[in-house]
Amino acid sequence: MKTDGLNKWIKEWYDLYEDELKTMMHDIWAHPETGLDNKYAAETAAAFARTHGFPDAMLMRAGQGIQPSDNPNTVFATYGSGKPVIAIVGELDALPQLGNEAVPERAAIAGPGHGCGHNLIAGSCMGAACALRYAMEKEGIQGTLKLVEAPGEEVGRGKSLLAFDGMWKDCDLCIMWHPGTDGFNAEPQLGLVIMAAKFEFFGKSAHAAGAPWNGRSSLDAVQLMNMGVEFLREHVPTTDRIHYQITDGGGAPNIVPDYAAVKYFCRGASTEDAKDLFERVCLCADGAALMTGTKAEYGLIFQIPYFYVNVPLGEHLAKVSQQIPDVDYTDEEYAWAKKLYESYFEKEAPADKDELLPPAKKTFEGIDPVLTCTDAADMSYFCPTAHMHGGGMLAGTPGHHWTITACSGTEIGMKAAVRAGKVLAEGAFEAFGDEELIQKCWDDFKRQNIPTYEELYDLPLKPEAF
Repeated sequence: MKTDGLNKWIKEWYDLYEDELKTMMHDIWAHPETGLDNKYAAETAAAFARTHGFPDAMLMRAGQGIQPSDNPNTVFATYGSGKPVIAIVGELDALPQLGNEAVPERAAIAGPGHGCGHNLIAGSCMGAACALRYAMEKEGIQGTLKLVEAPGEEVGRGKSLLAFDGMWKDCDLCIMWHPGTDGFNAEPQLGLVIMAAKFEFFGKSAHAAGAPWNGRSSLDAVQLMNMGVEFLREHVPTTDRIHYQITDGGGAPNIVPDYAAVKYFCRGASTEDAKDLFERVCLCADGAALMTGTKAEYGLIFQIPYFYVNVPLGEHLAKVSQQIPDVDYTDEEYAWAKKLYESYFEKEAPADKDELLPPAKKTFEGIDPVLTCTDAADMSYFCPTAHMHGGGMLAGTPGHHWTITACSGTEIGMKAAVRAGKVLAEGAFEAFGDEELIQKCWDDFKRQNIPTYEELYDLPLKPEAF
C-alpha cells in the first residue's frame, strides 16, 4: 500500500523522524569541514544511523580500507544480505571561504561553508537509507542495502578512494541526489572529465633590488605559464574548462623566489579531450621553465573520470519522483527567497513563485544536456549509477557561492533534501523487488563497453598519488 507515492513504512519513518533528520542536516551545516577532513560530519551522521536502524554503522577513513578509523571522514553501514546490492550515497564536505549565516543577504562567517549543499546530500542519503531499512525489515525484503556517506567530493577524491577500498565492487545500483538551482530532475547529466595537477617551479633566489640578475624567479615561471594558458583558451573545444590557483608565490617581494607552485584543473567533455588539454597545459609549463631558466616538475594529483550514465535507472527514479508530492514551501519561505533574490541580483524578484524555487520536473526526456562534474562518476565504472539533481536552491544563483550556503541552512534546502530522500528510498525499495528493472539497468551498463577501473587508471596517476 502507498500513500503520497510512498510505501507505507517509508512514509511512516519520515512522519516519525523528519524533524530529527533536519536537525542532523543543520548540525553538519553549522560545522562545515573541507576536503577529506570531515570528522565532525562523519561522527554526526554515524550517530544518527546508529540510532535509526544501523547500530553497527562504521566510522572509517577513505583510502585506508573498509575498517574502523580514529580519524574518520566516511560513514558505512549495511542491512540485509544477498542480491541485489543497492548503495545510497551521500556527501559530507564543504567549500573554503563560503561561510555565511542562514539569512537572505551576504553575512559572511569566517571559514568554510556548505556552498554546494552537501549537508543536504548527507541528509537525503541518511533519511533514505534509514527509511528504506525500516521498510525492508517490516516487509521482509531480500537484498543488501548499503549506506555510504562519502568525503571529499569537492577535491575530487572521496568516491575514488572508496573505489580503491572496494566499496562499489559488489553493487548492483548506486544512487544519490545533489541539490541545484533548477527543479528536481532524475534525467542523467553527462559529466566533464577532470585532470588535476600540481606544477612546481624551482629557480634561484637573490636580492630583488641588490642583485636580481643573480636570481631565476620561479614566480615568473608560474606567471608565464598562466599567461600561456590564457592564450590557449582560444584554441580548445568550447566544452573545455581550465582554472588555476597559485598556491605558493614566494616569501617576500624583495626576494627573488626560488620556489613557486600552481594547481590546475583541466576539464574536458571526454577522457581524450581532458588528456589533450592537460598535455598542452604541461607544454606551457615546460615553455615557462625554459624562458626563465627554472626547472618544472608536475604530476596529476587526482582525476574525475568520464561519467557513464544509466538511462533506465534515471527513467525509473523519474517515474518514482512524479508520484511523490512536490515540496510545499510556506509563504514565509517564498518571502525569504524573494529577499535573497533581490539581495543577490539587485533587482526586483519575479512574481511567479516557481521562478524563485522551481518545481520538480514532471517529464523524462532522456539525457539532460547540461554538463556537470562529480566524483560520482567513479561509481559508474562498477555498476549502474544515478546522480539526481536539482531543488533546494534559489533559481539562477551560481553554484559554489554564499547564496547556496544560506539556502542549505534553511527549510528551503532541507525540505528539498527530505523529498529527494523519499525518491531515493522508494526508488530503491521498488528496485529490490524488480529483477527486470535491475537487468535493464545492467544491460544499459554493458552496452556502453565501460573500461575497468584498472584500465581507467592506466595513467601517470596511480592510486598512491592520492
